[in-house]
Amino acid sequence: MDRSQPSNSVKTLISRRTALKTVISGAALGPLGCRELSEAEKSVERLRLSSLASGAPAACPMHLRGEGFAHAHSKRDGSAFPKTSVKETVDVAIVGGGPGGLSALHALRERDVVLLEKEPHAGGNCSSDSWEGVKFSSGAAFFTEGDTEMVELMDSIGAPGQSIQGGDALIVDGQPYLDFMGDGAQRLPFAQHVRDAFRSSSEAAAKLRRSSTGFELEQQPFSRFLSPYPAELRAFWDRFGASNWGATSEHTSARRGLGAYTWLSGEERRLSYPGGLGHAATALASYLERVLPGRVRTSVFVHDLEVEASGKSVLVHSLVGAEPHTIRARKVIVAVPMFFAARLLPGVNAEQRAAMLSFRYAPYAVCNLCLDGVGPEPAYDNWFLDAPFADFIPADWVTYAGSGPATRKTVLTVYQPLAELERSKLLDDEHLVHLADEVVLRLDRHFPGLRKKVVETRVYRRGHALPMPTPGQLARAELASRNHGPIAFAHSDTRGDVSSFPGAMRAARKAVAVLG
Repeated sequence: MDRSQPSNSVKTLISRRTALKTVISGAALGPLGCRELSEAEKSVERLRLSSLASGAPAACPMHLRGEGFAHAHSKRDGSAFPKTSVKETVDVAIVGGGPGGLSALHALRERDVVLLEKEPHAGGNCSSDSWEGVKFSSGAAFFTEGDTEMVELMDSIGAPGQSIQGGDALIVDGQPYLDFMGDGAQRLPFAQHVRDAFRSSSEAAAKLRRSSTGFELEQQPFSRFLSPYPAELRAFWDRFGASNWGATSEHTSARRGLGAYTWLSGEERRLSYPGGLGHAATALASYLERVLPGRVRTSVFVHDLEVEASGKSVLVHSLVGAEPHTIRARKVIVAVPMFFAARLLPGVNAEQRAAMLSFRYAPYAVCNLCLDGVGPEPAYDNWFLDAPFADFIPADWVTYAGSGPATRKTVLTVYQPLAELERSKLLDDEHLVHLADEVVLRLDRHFPGLRKKVVETRVYRRGHALPMPTPGQLARAELASRNHGPIAFAHSDTRGDVSSFPGAMRAARKAVAVLG
């Protein structure tokens, strides 16, 4: 199995507006807040008929591969799943095979441990894809040298991260402006007071981080710090936050927002891979499958965790395919998002359950433009103030840093965060095709001629991928992730901060340590 390919349902549609082929991949939504898929199916048929009527090629048949939420939707809706007697006993069972679960398994590799993942492969939302030999990300993009645990882990399994050259650019009228929070701010095509604000806000943020406690900053919205500054600076941070952690400044803690200034200053060198961090998840999963044969179990849907009367073990009830299977584990690590973890544990007290269900998750779409030629590559990450999307990354920047062969094909990875209440739009395929069209047309305004190079667009939908670091979220996350007897939590959202591979690793190591 090629795990560089995301295991999601795939639909290929022809846009009536631009006649571009759009490939839509990814599970539309997690187990909560979904409409029925029949609505999405209706939109597929409407779009197919529109395409035929306009003389465009007919849409390709729908192909299904991987991630589906039928079982999880049923669990959400209160359905009971079959249970059976204990079939095996292990020391530790890990529920969830994303970065948190994989990291926990690596830390426990000397123990009698199994990892249970509902999908046909491990990796979770951390995935990559490829087109015409060009690898690109469908989600997470990078980590930093300051993430020493991840640096050491990836080095140890023979998959060291590659340095990302250069900083970010702010794109205004097609022109890139580098170092726009530093000396480069004076080159921005804005009024002088706006240029001054970009640089002075960075200096003010550093000063406030030094003079305030983390607790003080955690209780305040980032928007309070930004309120005296011009609209252009506030707009930038609203887009930066929405793209990186799912929230505008109003819904971001000042601790998180002020800390993000260091990301733009280059204080910590960024690392990644061709294809983004999906390569890291693939490499770690492959390593563990090799050294722990039979311990990574895929296509296993865990639906209930039952702490036994003694309080010293847990019954892990699951479906393996269509067959019920129960494991008795002395300890369990839950490495799935809190919104679903709460449904696996009916015995959690009301206060902790409320905290688990209080997490806010932002939806977003990742639109990859597949170009039959070289596209714009001003910098690694390129930000916009006047487009529906937030930013784009040239997929092969890690390899070429903008200086690759002029004849090569390329991909632009475009991040388009959505508001929380727009989550249902991810189920509407016609809307996603329109979104992809708009990405192409808006980028063509900044970079004339780009549209002619686009061969197809690939859209990946992420329904609950970004837990928001809202003011006070650290305390809520601490309460939500308290041990429940012999059960600990290891998903990245348990940290109350940005969802990331390094964060998932830290959560996993904490869970391993507290369980002993």
